[in-house]
Amino acid sequence: MDINREISRLNPRQKEAVLHTDGPLLILAGAGSGKTRVITMRTACLIHNGVNASSVLAVTFTNKAAREMKERVKSLIKSGSAPVISTFHSLCLRILRREIEHIGYRKDFTIYDTSEQVSLLRNILSEIRFCDKSFRAEALLEKISRTKNDFRLQDAVSSDDAVEGISAIIYPRYLETLKAMNALDFDDLLLLTLKLFREHPDVLGKYRERFRYIMVDEYQDTNRVQYNFIRLLAGSRKNLCVVGDDDQSIYGWRGADIGNILDFERDFPGTVTIRLEQNYRSYGHILKAANSVIGNNNRRKKKSLWTDRGDGPRVHIFKASGTEDEAEWIVDRISRLKEEKNIPYEQVAVIYRANSFSRPFEEALRSRRIPYSVIGGTSYFERTEIRDLAAYLKVIANPSDNLSLLRAANVPKRGLGASALGMLSDLARSGSTSLLDAFGKASEIPGLQKKADASAHNLFKLIIRYSEMFGNGREMGKTLTSLIEEINYRDHILELYKTPDAAYGRFENIDGFVDSITHYESTDDAPSLQGFLETMALADLTEEKEEKGGRGVTLISFHSAKGLEFPVVFIPGAEEDILPHKKSAGSEESIEEERRLFYVGITRAMNELYITYTDQRTKYGKQVPSVPSRYLNELPEESINTLERFEHMEPAEEEAYVKKLYNSFMAKLGE
Repeated sequence: MDINREISRLNPRQKEAVLHTDGPLLILAGAGSGKTRVITMRTACLIHNGVNASSVLAVTFTNKAAREMKERVKSLIKSGSAPVISTFHSLCLRILRREIEHIGYRKDFTIYDTSEQVSLLRNILSEIRFCDKSFRAEALLEKISRTKNDFRLQDAVSSDDAVEGISAIIYPRYLETLKAMNALDFDDLLLLTLKLFREHPDVLGKYRERFRYIMVDEYQDTNRVQYNFIRLLAGSRKNLCVVGDDDQSIYGWRGADIGNILDFERDFPGTVTIRLEQNYRSYGHILKAANSVIGNNNRRKKKSLWTDRGDGPRVHIFKASGTEDEAEWIVDRISRLKEEKNIPYEQVAVIYRANSFSRPFEEALRSRRIPYSVIGGTSYFERTEIRDLAAYLKVIANPSDNLSLLRAANVPKRGLGASALGMLSDLARSGSTSLLDAFGKASEIPGLQKKADASAHNLFKLIIRYSEMFGNGREMGKTLTSLIEEINYRDHILELYKTPDAAYGRFENIDGFVDSITHYESTDDAPSLQGFLETMALADLTEEKEEKGGRGVTLISFHSAKGLEFPVVFIPGAEEDILPHKKSAGSEESIEEERRLFYVGITRAMNELYITYTDQRTKYGKQVPSVPSRYLNELPEESINTLERFEHMEPAEEEAYVKKLYNSFMAKLGE
């Protein structure tokens, strides 16, 4: 591909961003303005102009985005070497695998996901005999995560909030327990890399020398740890390009700090700022609505989206009588769009405030036999059988992983009850050794039943043996199959689900897990069990539900829809306490983030946009009066079309439409 020809196709602002080389650069990329193309072209252009590919680093937030960028850059450059294009977590993991011994960990550390963190916290609460059931481990974990993302390693949290107070008490013990098991949680991947850089300037210097040109995509979604990490890495050279849109900053609840992008010019004096405002996605009325709404936010960089596509249809607003009526009307409209305009179901999305809103739409779509996909279901990696087998693999890879061993100990059941596990844990603590070592020394425990002694010792031998079998990184799929057979895991599943039919889906998942490790081995240059577990852990963290669904109408939340586009979009629930959410009341900062959420929903629409609200909504089994969202009043009158059920039809047209639906129904019935 000719890179000069590709550059000539860019608009003036895009071209200016692509051709910029040295010094700090802020690219404010409005929705649908081609930011991915710009950052990809800029990466390729640097290499084309003589920058060593290995000196270029591009960081983004999802594995999918990183893969797409790699493929695009590869098609643009003829050089044999390639830049480093990675997610934050993958980049930090790569650094820690090489350098973590500087801060007191072994290189074979395990990465704990959310459910494993929750299990660990429950164990800690049990150990300290904390019995108040009102304190959920999940809530404590959320507070701990926010503490880490604010870059606080050991300090107590001073707050009148009871959950925060308890989390502050157990936080040091949580950190100590993780380290004792040579385990990291997802936040640690970032936090410990930053700690490494701050405490070991020689290590930082090595990576500064390596990465001379740095680019960060979706910069508005960075938290304080990521901000400090990137700032340290950029160093005095400051060849840092960040791309983002403050108007699409919608992850404050998980630590994203909009101040990172708003203050970039202050933090990096001499910044060149380029605004990408030409939108290639939506019609004009949709963009006018988006601009009008987001213009009410105070904390933002001014920009105004425009398009040369023309105004297109106005934004349609409809008031339904209630929750079910809203869903029925939207599904009826989807059906009419299919009948009248031949718009495929796959081109339609219903975007709502939270996944809990999908129920009435699923029921209405099912009643019409309209196919649909719900984005945001249970992760593959959260399924019980996958977690069971992964626990075996984790303790095989990291013998200090006590938590994974405790899960594996009785899956399938092998006679290691709570009493026996308690004795084994006591032996491990008293000898300052791993739980696996205690399993190997079970015979030393007075009072331990012979069956438990034998089971513990046999599991110890099994883990050690498979550690050797997995050690060479070859035939891992065959080795995993052998492990599954040796522990009789399929019989365990059959016992749980009673019949082969009920267990069939679980067996498919097991086969899929074997396929995944086989595929990993065939595609990785230096395969290892640790490497497979890393791939699995990072996919669980960053591989969001980015696809538009396999078939039919897409049902999706605002947060999951970010980055996607659909020809037709419906936004239900434009009401106070929903949008903005009731939890945002009293906080202007939260109200502005909710407005950005609405803006993201609006800008997903390419051709047609429908926004609905209700007179009353079903909440907790009761009909509660609804109040239209304040954001509806911010839409420009000239771009709005208020709908009734047959609002745009003359009586004769309405009669013809109903007749057409009837004839279509009768034809299908005849089939």
